[in-house]
Amino acid sequence: MFEVKTIDRFDLTDFAGDVFRTSNTDTPDAILVRSSKVDDSLISKRLLLIARSGTGINTINVDAATANGTAVFNTPGVNANAVKELIIQNLFRCLRPLNGAVEMMKQLKVEPGQDLQEAAEAKRGDFIGEELYGRTLGILGLGTIGQRLADACYHMGMQVIGYNRSFKNLRHVQQLDTIDEVLEQSDFVVVLLPLTDQTKGLLGRKQFEKMRDTAYLLNFGRGPIVDNQAVVKALNHNEFAGYVCDFPKTELQDHPKITLLPHLGGNTIEALTHSANLILQNLLDFLEYGTVRNSINFPRVDLPFMSNQRLTFFFHARDNMWVDIAGILSSYDLPVQELMGNTKDNYGYTMVNTDLAETTPKQVQSLFNDLNKVEGMIRVRLLNNPTQGEWQ
Repeated sequence: MFEVKTIDRFDLTDFAGDVFRTSNTDTPDAILVRSSKVDDSLISKRLLLIARSGTGINTINVDAATANGTAVFNTPGVNANAVKELIIQNLFRCLRPLNGAVEMMKQLKVEPGQDLQEAAEAKRGDFIGEELYGRTLGILGLGTIGQRLADACYHMGMQVIGYNRSFKNLRHVQQLDTIDEVLEQSDFVVVLLPLTDQTKGLLGRKQFEKMRDTAYLLNFGRGPIVDNQAVVKALNHNEFAGYVCDFPKTELQDHPKITLLPHLGGNTIEALTHSANLILQNLLDFLEYGTVRNSINFPRVDLPFMSNQRLTFFFHARDNMWVDIAGILSSYDLPVQELMGNTKDNYGYTMVNTDLAETTPKQVQSLFNDLNKVEGMIRVRLLNNPTQGEWQ
C-alpha cells in the first residue's frame, strides 16, 4: 500500500482501491499537486513521484527531485482547449466594452410605460467597440495551446504571427525570427511561454517600447515572464493599450488598463476532470508497474509486466552502465526475461522483468546494496507483479 499526499483538492474515490491511500505524512511515496508549491522538505528518500495535474512545474524543485530519483509527472495539453477559449474571451473583451454595457443595463431604470430597449439604445453610443477581424495576433510560444489559438483566430479572420524557440511547420502561423519582430507587428501579443531561467523577466521596458501604442499584452504563460513594474510604467506612459494577466500580483491591482484573472487558465470542469484522471492513472501505473509517461525528468519507458517481479533503475547515463548492472544480476543468477530502457537529458531509466523465486530476502538486500554501489545509480526499485501476488 502506497501513501499519497494530496497538496490540492482531488477526488480519489474511484482510484485509490488497494493500491494507495491518502495521507498527511511528510514522507509519502507520492505527491499529488495542481498549482501549489511542493516544499523541498517533502522530497525524502521515500518519495517516488510528484504528480502535477497540469502543465507548469515551476512550483516543484525538479533538480532536487531528479537528484533524489523522484519522477516528476505532468499532463501537458489537457487544458489546452480551456486556455485557448479563455484567451479568445479576453481578446473580445479588449475591444468590446461588454462589462460596462452589462453593468449599465443592471443600473438602468425606466419610468412606468417607458420602453427599456429604447432607453438602453439611447446609451449604446457609450459602448462602441472594435472588431478582431483583420487584426494581427502575435503568439509567443507555439506549443499545443499556441497552435490551437492560432487555428481558431485564423478562422476568425485574424492574421497570426508567432515566435517559437524551434521552428514548427504550422499552416496558419507566420513564424518570425525574433520576439521583437512579433512585438512590433502585433495588435495583440499572447504570452504562452514556459517559465525557465531564460524566459524569466523576458518582457520588460525595452520590449514594451517596441509595441504599438494600441496593442494589448495577454499573459497566460507564467507571471514572472513579464516584468510587472515595467508593465505599470509602460501603461502609464501609453506605450501600449492594456495588459491581461492570469497571474495576479498586488502591484498590478487597481490599474485602469490592467485586467487580472485568478489563474483561470485550465479552470473548467472538462479540463480539471481530464487532467486529474490522466495524472491519477499515470501515478498508479508508475507506482505499480514502474511505467513512465509524460515525465519532466524521467525518459518515457513502457514494458508489459509479464514476469513475477520487475527491477527498475534510474541513473546518470554513461557508457557501460548496463554492462555493470547486467554483471550484478548475473552474479545472483537472476534471469533477464525482458528489458526496456531509454535516456533523457543525460539520465537513464531501465525496467527489467525477472523472477526472484529462487532468491532469499537476505540475497535481495545484498543485491540492492550492490546495485546502489554502481557508479551513477540514483534509485533502484523492486516491483511485484500485481496479478501474481506478493513475493516472499
